[in-house]
Amino acid sequence: MNQRGMYLIPVFCVLLTLSVLTPPILSALERGPAGVENVSQPGKSWYFTVSGDSRDCGDLIMPKIAKSIESIRAQTPVEFYWHMGDFRRMYDVDCDWIKRRNPGFDCANRGALAANDMNDYLDAAWSDFIEQQITPFGPTQVFLGIGNHELLANRTRGDYRRAFQKWLTQEPLHSQRMYDSANYHLYTNEGGTYYHFIKNGVDFIYLDNADGTEFDAAQITWLGQVLKADGAMETDDSAKKNDVKTIVVGMHAALPYSKSRGHAMDATCQGLCSGRLVYDMLRRAQTDFGKHVYLFASHSHYFQEDIFQTAQLQGQALPGWLVGTAGAEQYKSDFWQSIQYGYLLVEVRVDGTINPKFKPVTRDMPPRISGEGGDKLTAFCYERNMSPARSDAFKGDCACGEAR
Repeated sequence: MNQRGMYLIPVFCVLLTLSVLTPPILSALERGPAGVENVSQPGKSWYFTVSGDSRDCGDLIMPKIAKSIESIRAQTPVEFYWHMGDFRRMYDVDCDWIKRRNPGFDCANRGALAANDMNDYLDAAWSDFIEQQITPFGPTQVFLGIGNHELLANRTRGDYRRAFQKWLTQEPLHSQRMYDSANYHLYTNEGGTYYHFIKNGVDFIYLDNADGTEFDAAQITWLGQVLKADGAMETDDSAKKNDVKTIVVGMHAALPYSKSRGHAMDATCQGLCSGRLVYDMLRRAQTDFGKHVYLFASHSHYFQEDIFQTAQLQGQALPGWLVGTAGAEQYKSDFWQSIQYGYLLVEVRVDGTINPKFKPVTRDMPPRISGEGGDKLTAFCYERNMSPARSDAFKGDCACGEAR
């Protein structure tokens, strides 16, 4: 069998599976368990925040993000912060970690490590991420998404699920899973790496494309069931209506044919095929079901909006944002471009539309890290933490990779 045929078969199987999904998943219209929805005051806008890729300098940048969110709480109370993955470098030490251990370490030129540095780093990497980057958020709820660096250094999804079980099984994720299984025959593993939860009429969906930046058939089938449930407008009881107005989808790597396709799901035929299928499913949720659909990703380390306004997706572009700005080395085409860290503050309006605004965090914003190591870390992160823009899009011919 040729390469083209190999990739068409799994996509055909997924489409066949989706076409025979049975009506019981649409039987209930209570779109979430008690305690999941209606957190914000009815009739008012509410807010969430998002960014990703906090490796390299996250111990400096993430507390600044947390402090910034807390400082605007009176005017724009934020319900949660959503991390799009890549917590730690893993194939090498993060600058923020090694600077605490050895303030003189040259992060820009990656100086030689001491004998036990790498082993000690790998032992501490995830617990350090929790202590240094998540704990500062305090009362602000944090949701985590898996990125490709979570699967480096021989780590597995099982390792990830065990390390971050607290966040993967928290409310409303646990209650949403229980409710879905009881009312929609929609099953996922407790503490899984892809999930969804419904809050105030918005279905937040996190997709796992960390391994080879592709989606497997089981996840695509699950997504199809979730979207069908979101799209159900009536049951036999015509007085009941589905109250999901908006679908917000987060993932680590952007779907194919974005402005960042050089470092997204376009790197392989598997990524193109499965990513295009997911994109089309989400586009149909907008065109066929009348939902507001928005997409967020990171992976490429910079901020960019309208990422699907490309020639390949002309007339089919969904609103999308790239927010890989939580501390990772910035991808710059010009060394003299400034480094920009920060997060996206997203207003959810009463009608279900959103209004995202990028909020930068600067070197002088609190908290600041003092001492020799802190000063040198700050200087490196804001002046030198960059690398050339990535370009690894697949150059071959993929039968299912053509824009439709």
